[in-house]
Formats: sequence, C-alpha cells, structure tokens
Amino acid sequence: MKRVVLLHLLIMPLLLCLAKAEDLVNDPNYKARCKVCHGANAEGKPQMKIPALKTRADRNEAELTKAIEDGNPTSTPKMPTFKDKLTAEDIKTLVAEIKALK
Repeated sequence: MKRVVLLHLLIMPLLLCLAKAEDLVNDPNYKARCKVCHGANAEGKPQMKIPALKTRADRNEAELTKAIEDGNPTSTPKMPTFKDKLTAEDIKTLVAEIKALK
C-alpha cells in the first residue's frame, strides 16, 4: 500500500504538468499564431534559436505580455507583434498558459 501511495505522489505532479502543457498547445490562438514557430508542443526550435516556451515560464506577466504584444524585432528570426491580431483577453490567456508550464 505504501508503494502505491508513493507512486501516486511521484506521478501526480507529472500529470499536472502535462495537463497544463495541453492547455497551451490546445489553445486555438496558440495553434493559429504560435505553433508554427514554437512547435506543436511548445518545445521551440533550437536549430532556429526559437525558445521552448517552458524556458519563458519564469518571466513575469508584464514581460510575457510585452513579448506577445510587441514581438522581438531584434531576434533572429524576428518574433512578430500580436497586439493587433489578438485581443487583450487572448493575450492574457496565453500568458497564463505559458506561466503554467513551470
């Protein structure tokens, strides 16, 4: 019985992380706007220097919001701006989903 409880305690955090990652990758805005560069599972594309979004989850909400709204014109490839393509609520949802990847 102790082994079963221990196994559950070890596996549950992993399952919670997977569920949170699914929230982002199943988001219609992520699929339409982010997936092509950041990957189907938000894994990024290291060969193109596009980061996995999990590596950005520790940033604060303001930084993530600014990155999505204003893009990054100095990165290679350039991250486009989305402030005219997504609503404030859409951006807020994406930020929360990225933060949940921690």
